[in-house]
Amino acid sequence: MPTLSIVIPTYNEEHNIGKCLESILAQRYPRDLLEITIVDDYSSDRTIEVAKAYNVRILYSGKRDAEFSKMIGLREARSDFFLYLDADIELVGPDCIAGTLRPLLENDDVVGSFPRFMPRKGDTAIGRFLRYHPLELDPVFEFFCTDISETIVTRRRDYYLCRFNPPRIPPIGICLYRRDILWRVIGHMKRFMDIDVPVILSENGYDKFAYVPGCGVYHSNVKTIVDLVNRRLRNLHTIFLPEVENRRFEYFDLSDANAVRRIVFWVIYANSLLPSVIRGIWRSINHKDIACMCEVPASLVLTDLLAWGFTHDKKGRRMLGSALSRLFRSV
Repeated sequence: MPTLSIVIPTYNEEHNIGKCLESILAQRYPRDLLEITIVDDYSSDRTIEVAKAYNVRILYSGKRDAEFSKMIGLREARSDFFLYLDADIELVGPDCIAGTLRPLLENDDVVGSFPRFMPRKGDTAIGRFLRYHPLELDPVFEFFCTDISETIVTRRRDYYLCRFNPPRIPPIGICLYRRDILWRVIGHMKRFMDIDVPVILSENGYDKFAYVPGCGVYHSNVKTIVDLVNRRLRNLHTIFLPEVENRRFEYFDLSDANAVRRIVFWVIYANSLLPSVIRGIWRSINHKDIACMCEVPASLVLTDLLAWGFTHDKKGRRMLGSALSRLFRSV
């Protein structure tokens, strides 16, 4: 059986890191084949004290940047395969690692394999709603992102083989990679930008991935609509807008008139309310969970606040102005 490096960036995660590590150690996978590494940003709480009880390797970063910490972990990894997890993620079931690894062992040309996010009964309504989507996408991102089904080329009994053709790539975060290929392609980078990595690999010829819907992870990062909004606005102002020219993953291309038309359509759709209500009812019936009615406030609030965030940022206004100008010229 192959060896696997699991890297977990942390900063003040004392309430989460124990559950994350317990879910890893509960796997039916030989412990001596798992290299578990915590990359900590000098937490001021009991994160390190808790982690040490699980006999894992601990490294330090000090950059207050999870993506920088992930790259430290990759640089120090020596295993056959590589996986990073956030501290607030738990693996579901004892065979999550083995099941996610299986497509890589059965297909030499597959570079990465990813599980799905799963709702947990004890989650809040907004948390369950988000995790009914396999990539934990809210309605806004779901509309603009490529769906996994659009990339499937072969259906196997326990997983799907996918081919990623940039820019039509789903926003894959949690993914188990072949470490040697990962290091060869992105080892020179300073930061491990999770959803950029599948794009970069695909652009370098490593475009075969596997989706394993029977393997899942629990995530406890969003508990209220306020949590969700704050995270999206923070990402807009600290990641998306400052680094938009350097990011490989694109939610939409503002230089494309059709993409701009889709944005306009979505803003009208979300603010019309009725379509979101109908979709929320349909999803509630499909999943047998009234939490899916979060479709309505999530669509409306996120759309309008993200639009507000764009228009109140100098760079955002410039990007939107250029996009609208191209749209009018194309009419």
